[in-house]
Amino acid sequence: MRREDVQPLLLAAADRLPETDLADAAWAAGLRLRRRRRRAAALCVVLAIVALIVASIVIEVS
Repeated sequence: MRREDVQPLLLAAADRLPETDLADAAWAAGLRLRRRRRRAAALCVVLAIVALIVASIVIEVS
């Protein structure tokens, strides 16, 4: 196979590949980040409530 034969074959192979949609990928990454932040915030709230409950029990006992 000659060097001149490779370019048309590569173009033909690339035509069959789906086009990447970067906007969809960026949107999905943004949603993942938002969900991760929301989960972290909810976990912090739950941990704060548990810490307050434990502190109130310790204060009542002593």
